[in-house]
Amino acid sequence: MPLSQSTSRRGFTLIELLVVIAIIAILIALLLPAVQQAREAARRTQCRNNLKQLGLALHNYHDTYTVFAPRQTGSGTPLGGQPNSHLRTRISGIVGLLPYLDQTPLYQQIQTGTAVPWTTGGYWQRDLPALMCPSDPVGGAPAGTLVGRYNYMFCSGDSITSSGGNGSSATPIVVQSRGMFGSLVCYGVRDALDGTSNTIAMSEGVRPTANNTRGMLSNTAGIANPAACTALFDRATGTFPGGGWTGDTAWGFRWGDGAGFFNGFTTAIAPNGPSCSQNTAQSHWNGTVNTASSRHTGGTHCLMTDGAVRFVSENINTGDQSAAWMGATAGGPSPYGVWGALGSRSGGETTGEF
Repeated sequence: MPLSQSTSRRGFTLIELLVVIAIIAILIALLLPAVQQAREAARRTQCRNNLKQLGLALHNYHDTYTVFAPRQTGSGTPLGGQPNSHLRTRISGIVGLLPYLDQTPLYQQIQTGTAVPWTTGGYWQRDLPALMCPSDPVGGAPAGTLVGRYNYMFCSGDSITSSGGNGSSATPIVVQSRGMFGSLVCYGVRDALDGTSNTIAMSEGVRPTANNTRGMLSNTAGIANPAACTALFDRATGTFPGGGWTGDTAWGFRWGDGAGFFNGFTTAIAPNGPSCSQNTAQSHWNGTVNTASSRHTGGTHCLMTDGAVRFVSENINTGDQSAAWMGATAGGPSPYGVWGALGSRSGGETTGEF
């Protein structure tokens, strides 16, 4: 007769359980960055695609009118002559592109509406997916800001931008630029003498967060050149010790407002660098040095005038940063290296690879 054998069941010891938990934790730690990178890659691709759609809209507009939409325009008179007109001369070029972004009903609503771009009006307060980069997650608008978010700006080249008037003057102000976009002035393919593939049309701009140089504007006066602007920013603390504006004057919250203060950028300071104003007053008509920016690592997407989208490194050559700001009508090559040359439409520079 066989001997009976007794069996016993054995569970995990505490040490074995801790080892299993540690292995799982390590696997999760290895997996999470990969998941985050995959998500950012998808967001980055969407942001790039948005710029390509804006490029198509610009060229469809050009096919219709033989020029690109101006950064700032309007069929009415400025504030002094028509205080309640939503068509006064501060309408963003984005508005003219709406029919080419599958937003014809919104365009028609704006044309027949009464609200101006920076006051309460349902059609101005809409967030349009085509104008927003998903990599910039800032949700709320600063205090006093009433209108829709956006992430894409018009290039004024290597010259200081100006709004072309803040709407308080009775006389429209034409503001030319060395780039492809100005105020109450239109440029076309024929004006890109440096070549459409060597001239930037648009780029990204991010909504600022507290103590973040990207999208924030210094309010220190008397800034003579890009180096002086960069020197104002303390990278160790991430702040402008002299003060910075992040509220109503910030990028990314007025897609309908064409003022250079809100809707233009310059190619004087490298992408993701600080931005500065030449005046201590929050004036939208004084020169501002807005810098292209993004939440992507290492640089920003730029839409070239030929419709191609290129990623430009924040370490791109910027030439002589001590050179005085370029005037809007100045001729000749840009002093700000490859980045400045990409912004100018007729500087005669040879950019090569970037």
